Amino acid sequence: YVGYELANYSIEQEQRNTQVMSGTIAHAQAENQRLNQSLSQIAVELALQQSAQTLVEESYGELLAENQSLQQKIALYELVLGESEAAGPFAIHSISVMALPESQHFLLDMLLLQGRALKSLINGNLVINLIGTQDEQPRTYALEDLLANSVFIGNTDTSMRYRYQYFLEKQFVFALPDGFIPQQLEINTDVYQWKRKRDSFTQQFTWSELIAPNT
Repeated sequence: YVGYELANYSIEQEQRNTQVMSGTIAHAQAENQRLNQSLSQIAVELALQQSAQTLVEESYGELLAENQSLQQKIALYELVLGESEAAGPFAIHSISVMALPESQHFLLDMLLLQGRALKSLINGNLVINLIGTQDEQPRTYALEDLLANSVFIGNTDTSMRYRYQYFLEKQFVFALPDGFIPQQLEINTDVYQWKRKRDSFTQQFTWSELIAPNT
């Protein structure tokens, strides 16, 4: 009988120990779950903070770019306002030619300005001619007939027409015919305000002065 009681006592003790251990394990599991939830919450908060910081940095970068663009526009407006009162409605502020990696391909870049004589939209067509020699004979080519495509320069102009107020950039990719040696570039245009002709413009440039260095 004593042995039986001892056996029952041992079983009851084991059951109590098991219950204590089960409670401890359950408590540990609950604590672990709580810690995991806290870690997840912290991770979400960090991700939100990083996202907010990224947005702030991107917004700051966009503001800087926008400010730089505005400064450039202001500088161009100042150029326009600095034009002489006697200047006509059409002017070429800058012009250059750059050789492209493709054989005989070039990029013509022009910045057109509007003089102070007229403060409204102007329009017209550019007549650009390349004057030089070919086979030792004088030869003139219309730039419009030499327009080409380039894998290095995209989104260039394909029309000689212009319509703008204050300033306009025009870029043309063109290919010179084999054997043609350019010497001058001539630009002509009749300037209109709506349908009314306001001015005629002609200007010649020396090819050697237009071509960019090291090209």
